[in-house]
Amino acid sequence: MSDTSGRTRRPRWLTVFGLVTLAVVGVGLYAALIVSPPDVNQGDLIRVMYAHVPVAWIGFAAVAASAFWGMLYLWRGRAPDDVRAQATAEAALLFSVLTVIGGMTYSKPTLNTYWTWDAKLTLTALMVALVVGYFIVRALIEDPQRRARVSAVIMLVVLVSLPFNYLAAEWFRTLHPAKSINLDGSGVTMAPVMVRVLLINVLGGAMVFFYFISERIRIGRLALADDKTFDSVRGVAREVVSVR
Repeated sequence: MSDTSGRTRRPRWLTVFGLVTLAVVGVGLYAALIVSPPDVNQGDLIRVMYAHVPVAWIGFAAVAASAFWGMLYLWRGRAPDDVRAQATAEAALLFSVLTVIGGMTYSKPTLNTYWTWDAKLTLTALMVALVVGYFIVRALIEDPQRRARVSAVIMLVVLVSLPFNYLAAEWFRTLHPAKSINLDGSGVTMAPVMVRVLLINVLGGAMVFFYFISERIRIGRLALADDKTFDSVRGVAREVVSVR
């Protein structure tokens, strides 16, 4: 009994990390609402950015992480890799949905509508639909190995769509604001204080992401171990029946 309770108990470091994450998120929230000045053109509406941009970036990162673990499963065929792929896919779905909600929240006061068939928003909604399809497929396939292989391929398709989503504001005519931080090194057009506040919130969101997937992977590995134990017990029972 003590061994089982020790195996299922949340690690102390994860609990401490969760508390630190709450503190960082609180600092980021304070900085976004109090420290950051209003934008010259958008006023206080700019504060939506401090939530919208981090969840969008982390949603992309979660898709990439899930595709990475899926590729590892296709290569090695190890069940723990599928557990990690599923955990990060769940985070990808959560953060992608929050990205769409953030875009709709920003769209209402600027365009007087919650939804517009803007290239950026539409591609993000398509990404959400593909990730939802990932979980539908997992629910429909009973064989664990085939389920892991098919879902890994689906997440690779989602990964391929990310560059189109990220560059949509440059490739298509779109109402989405131009990027203020260019990852190609061409520069930053935001005020330094806004950049600092944004990075604090990105850090907080990344810590939330890490905490969620760490807890989800821990639970998934426990479930995997229980399934293996159940299969071994069932195998022994079949051997006893066959001997009799």
